[in-house]
This record gives sequence, structure tokens and C-alpha cells, in this order.
Amino acid sequence: MAVDVQPILPSSNAFDEFIRAVGDKREQPRPWADLGTYPWSEEDFSARYVRRANYQQLYDMQETGDEVEDIIAQLKPPAKAKLLDLCAGNGRHAIAMALRGYKMTGIDIGPGAVALARDTARNLGLGIDFRQLDVLHISFEDSFDGAYLTCAGMSDFSPSDARTILQLVERSLVPGGTFSGEYLEKAGDRQAERRAWQFVQADSSLFLDVPHLQLDERFYDAQTSAEVERAYVVPTDGRTRAFTRCRQYYDEAGVRDLLESARFEVVALAPGSAAGIRKVVAKKT
Repeated sequence: MAVDVQPILPSSNAFDEFIRAVGDKREQPRPWADLGTYPWSEEDFSARYVRRANYQQLYDMQETGDEVEDIIAQLKPPAKAKLLDLCAGNGRHAIAMALRGYKMTGIDIGPGAVALARDTARNLGLGIDFRQLDVLHISFEDSFDGAYLTCAGMSDFSPSDARTILQLVERSLVPGGTFSGEYLEKAGDRQAERRAWQFVQADSSLFLDVPHLQLDERFYDAQTSAEVERAYVVPTDGRTRAFTRCRQYYDEAGVRDLLESARFEVVALAPGSAAGIRKVVAKKT
């Protein structure tokens, strides 16, 4: 986040390192192969993410209620069904579902998000099972009537990891169980290859709690249909760090292939919760 503060500069050594780190990136790296994603499981990073997202205010948003009603329409769960919220974050959807009578389990890799979700559920008197767990390592079997992944969450993983996750989700559902997921829509030749830079000065950000300089890089790789967001960050007296997030774009054929390879039957494709996002609904066969 760019803010209006007095000029600050890192030490000359740190600044030189910052310039070298950026200057070395002459060739565009390959999404997923050369670059991964944010350190969601780190305590400090997760705490900053929760604070900056201002998650508490989201629980009462009309948008959350609308999204939950949409999920219910997609999954068509019976009363008191057992549902799995994948990458649940602060738990706003799982909590809204529990308030509607469903038995909820929510998983997320971020300790800060899970702690907030547990506290909020406890304060509301809800018995939701929130677990800090990597979605790539879930081990449920025939446990849930439905599962969902919101906020274009399917695009937060490489295609190979997404395939693995869907296989694990399929195993976690009862026969006939339903999965609903959102992903970033590949826009064909409208998604032009691009590379953009933004230099900002901040007193704090998602990446550091101290004043720092930050160079943001963003590009779309047409060969892999993936977008990269990368931030080079240097505090006034520290060493340069790079934080990267990749996001995968899919067309209809690609999404169908993912689901069908996990033994799902795709039953619907529709617009998602925001522009550029699509949703897919599939049943365990």
C-alpha cells in the first residue's frame, strides 16, 4: 500500500542489493516452475494478511450472504449436511453456512486466519471444526456431502497441484457429493502478454511491518496461461526479499479436464462471484 510519508532510503549496501536483485531479472521467469506463491503458513505473514484484509468487517457484508446463498444453490445440500470449506480463510463463508444449520469443517494453511475463524465461531456459539491444514494434504474419506472453494481459489495452485487437490476432495465426498469451485477465466487472445512495474514507498505492507521500499512486478505468461505478482522489498536497514504469487487461468476445456481426471462429472459452468471469475459445479460419480 502506497502512503504519504517522509522520504526514506535504505543504506547504500541494501539499496545496491535491491538494484542488483531487480537488474538480474532480465529474463521473464516461468510461473510455477521458477516461482511459487506467498508464504501463507508463516505466522508473521498470516497475521499481516489477516490485519490488512480487515476480515472482521467482512462477516456482516451482504456480499458474504449472497455468496453463501449461491453456494447452497450450487451444492443443493440436504438439511444439516456436512460440508467442507476449502481454503476457508477467516471462515466467513463457513460461519454463514453454520448459521444456516449446516455442519461445517473449514481448512486453511494460514495460522492467523484459522485463529480468527475459531475465535469468531466460538464467540457466536458455533461448533465449527476449523483446522490449520494444507489442502494438498487432506485425508478425509467419504466424509462430506459437499465441498466448495471460493474466491477463484482453484487458480491459486499450479495445474498439477489443483489436480491433486481435486482427487483428494473427490475422496472426501460421499457418493453423489457435489463440489463447487471458482477459477480465473482464460480470456484467449484478449489476455495479452504484459509486464508492468510499480515503485512504491510504504510504512508497512503485507510483506513487512517496518518502513520499506517496494518494487511491484506483474506479468501474464501466455505460454502457461498464468499470471505472476512479485514484490521486491527492502527495509531501511535490511536485505532485499522477494515475495511471489502465481495465479492460473483456465478455459472450459482445461477445467473439465481437471475435474474429469479426478473422477468428477461436470454438471454446470457459470459466471463467478466477480468479473473474470467462473464457477464450476461437479458431482462425484
